[in-house]
Amino acid sequence: MTTRGGGWTVLQHRRNGSVNFHRGWTDYKMGFGEPSGEHWLGNDIIHKLTSSQEYSLHVQLKDREGNEAFSHYDRFYIEGEDNSYSLHAEGFSGTAGRTSSLSHTGTQFSTKDRDNDRCTCKCAQLASGGWWFEACGPSNLNGIYYPSSSSMVRYNGIKWYYWKGPNLMGTMTSMMVRPANF
Repeated sequence: MTTRGGGWTVLQHRRNGSVNFHRGWTDYKMGFGEPSGEHWLGNDIIHKLTSSQEYSLHVQLKDREGNEAFSHYDRFYIEGEDNSYSLHAEGFSGTAGRTSSLSHTGTQFSTKDRDNDRCTCKCAQLASGGWWFEACGPSNLNGIYYPSSSSMVRYNGIKWYYWKGPNLMGTMTSMMVRPANF
């Protein structure tokens, strides 16, 4: 609650790999994990929350060397299930790359059992986890959490491309929202 003045609702948090994020559509729709630990809040809740008023999104990242960075979006919301929880994010700033690693506005959410990406390869199965993959794009904070002792680059790990390339090897990720006028 102290990040950039507080007031955040945490949508996603990873810190130790204790929760499996390679799940199906229903789990991502309803949410899973524990808010005090690793979790995904649930796409239905994220949609209801972010469509109630204008929200901003803050993505906090930490790599295995302890370096921290963030990406901030002035406006963020996702559409409802009837539009496959399409992503909308504008107004990028931050220290996690010169450009945004989040997929483009309009990208639909995909899981291993519901492929909505723009690639014939089924990104959610290849890259693991549920995410706005577009065409297996530059980010996936819900990929497999590999221990910090692992040095092999893996396509299916946590990724925020424009900060650390194809494999973040992150030790912590967090996605949080708060009203844009906070």
